[in-house]
Amino acid sequence: MQRFFSAFPDGSPGAGLLLLRVAAGFALLMRGFALFVAHDATAGAIAIAVLALMAGVSLLAGFMTPIAGAIAVIASVNTTPLIDTAIISAALILLGPGAFSIDARLFGRREITIPD
Repeated sequence: MQRFFSAFPDGSPGAGLLLLRVAAGFALLMRGFALFVAHDATAGAIAIAVLALMAGVSLLAGFMTPIAGAIAVIASVNTTPLIDTAIISAALILLGPGAFSIDARLFGRREITIPD
């Protein structure tokens, strides 16, 4: 994951990325639940619902953000109300997860101190 991003910004930029992840994640979760509980859901709709739910949870946690963003774009591009979510997810693919994410904890830079 560190190959994709040179830094995991914290402070105000990190908070902004967190807000983008929360907005996209909640929108995907709501759309996924709505598709999943629909009475006339087809197999394709259920597959899109599962993808949306997985991407939403992953974006909320900040885990594998570029992959989850790509899945979110695929899951939301064919539904008109979620075009904004597709755009936000594409921005997250390009910008990265930020410091307030699981990705930053797993793949972020670490300082190594060598004792004397």
